Amino acid sequence: MSNFWFQYTKAVVRKISSRFAEAALKLEEPKEAIDLAKAREQWTNYVSTLKTLGVEVIEVEADDLFPDCVFIEDPAVVCDDTALITRPGHVSRRGETVAVRSALKNLGLKIVDMTEPAEMDGGDVLFTGREFFVGLTSRTNKEGVESLAKAFPKYPVTAVDMNEQGKVLHLKSVLSMAGPEMIAIGQSLAGEDAWNAIEKHGKFKYQKLSVPEDKGANVLYISGTIVHQAASFIPRSIRVLESLNCRKVVADMSELAKADGCLSCCSLLIK
Repeated sequence: MSNFWFQYTKAVVRKISSRFAEAALKLEEPKEAIDLAKAREQWTNYVSTLKTLGVEVIEVEADDLFPDCVFIEDPAVVCDDTALITRPGHVSRRGETVAVRSALKNLGLKIVDMTEPAEMDGGDVLFTGREFFVGLTSRTNKEGVESLAKAFPKYPVTAVDMNEQGKVLHLKSVLSMAGPEMIAIGQSLAGEDAWNAIEKHGKFKYQKLSVPEDKGANVLYISGTIVHQAASFIPRSIRVLESLNCRKVVADMSELAKADGCLSCCSLLIK
């Protein structure tokens, strides 16, 4: 497969709510409190990184009613000319879809709205360029998977059950695309189980990039460039990522990770 699917031209991002530090959802409380000013600085640098890669960035204003709104990946899944507006698994986040839907509609995308009882966070959706893998988690159910399959009928859709491994928020908490046919996989039980499901049930074959830390396995692959976390945040994984034969760029999002954020959480990438 060529890099075609990963030649992104636009990214929709959302600013950080002033209530992010105090009220963002977390699987468990971080050892150190979130520094809102630092989180905003990291987000600004993240946006700048996207721009240096030739991506046009569309910014959506924050809404203090939704402390998690910076994680814009969850309210929508974009593929080809269609945007599926999800029904986020945590009820407190469902209102985030209004502004995201409007931004995507303004870009000329065909809008499909997910309806009850379907639930889905976009963080559970991995698109490989050929097919979808969707994590079944506390935020995404089988009806959500069925809704995605209906919205994007051209592509095979495979569910990956993540519920057996406990504290894993999303499928992409443990994996991501690191190349046209390469999937970065964290070496946790959840990561290995996800890889086994992909190998067994996927319609295509992929190269596995085994990364020591789950948080190091979430990267962005944009136009031949890998965007990864800072070495200080992924000390055991950095050597693996730096060994890849492609351009590498650092985006330190460690402060947002205190609320379970990953690199992919903070943008909707559009071809």
